[in-house]
Amino acid sequence: MSFDVTSGLSSVGSTIRSAAGAVSTGLNVAARLGSAVNNLSSPAGLLSAIRSINLPVGGEAISKIISSSATFTGVDAGTDWRVRLNMPKGSFFDNSPILRPLWEAGGLIFPYTPSISINHTANYNELSVVHQNYQFNAYQNSRVSDIQITGDFSVEDGVQAQYWLAAVHFLRSVTKMYTGDTAYAGNPPPVLNFSAYGDYVFKNVPVVVKSFSMSLPKDVNYISTNVSAGAGTGLDKIARTANQIAGIASVLGDRQTAQTANTVRNVSSLVAGVIPGTAGGNRVAGGSYVPTKSDLTITLMPVYSRENVKQFSLQQFVSGAYVNKGYV
Repeated sequence: MSFDVTSGLSSVGSTIRSAAGAVSTGLNVAARLGSAVNNLSSPAGLLSAIRSINLPVGGEAISKIISSSATFTGVDAGTDWRVRLNMPKGSFFDNSPILRPLWEAGGLIFPYTPSISINHTANYNELSVVHQNYQFNAYQNSRVSDIQITGDFSVEDGVQAQYWLAAVHFLRSVTKMYTGDTAYAGNPPPVLNFSAYGDYVFKNVPVVVKSFSMSLPKDVNYISTNVSAGAGTGLDKIARTANQIAGIASVLGDRQTAQTANTVRNVSSLVAGVIPGTAGGNRVAGGSYVPTKSDLTITLMPVYSRENVKQFSLQQFVSGAYVNKGYV
């Protein structure tokens, strides 16, 4: 049976309208996907182009690729337990077109659950006392070591490729100090907030990025993408809105809505990449190629001000009073 591009995408848009009405009155842009595709000159040519993009070796069905898309969208911080590194606000980070995908997602979020390791130590000095059978130890200090995060980073379409670029650019930026003829000159790299797995695991931990590494393997495919310099309209906006709906639906446990929104997001991003002039916003000159699968490793160092450490109370820490204060 033949597949009608117009009717199929209109049906998807109808489903997204219902989901958008349930989770947010402001997320109604994706409902216009069907009419947007109707305005394209050659639906048959569009379908052919979509089928041929990033077709994997072995002829794996593209529907499987679409349904397994990762979601980066930000949700309510009170219920979101994903591994997240928040960006510094109120600075020139706000206006970077390269970092815009991170702002829309609510920070740097790992698309898949990473491995996290942290080490707590209490240091003691051994006192040398003659003619004794047992040693005496004097407490010196306690220490929270670096937080090591290692995880996979997969990319399946142009939207996720832009997120990959934003993540790498963000980590490059926050490992550099402020220099030049600016008011910030001389300041060290910015302090970030790290959260993961709920209130009593990692919650608003103040950290700096000591190091990071991102692999670019030779045995994977690479996806081309461009950075949008403007806010974006048309299919770009539809893709971002559908991505937001997918994130909210995932948190609410509505898998069907999340999968449908992911389908709209991927199809619209594919269309934007295939048909010239359909992508919104001004493009920053120069294309980039992103690996479909890579490994990201970040080393974070917890940092606390002297004043906060001076006022630290072990009794309050034990009782849970510091749950939002970032102490680990």
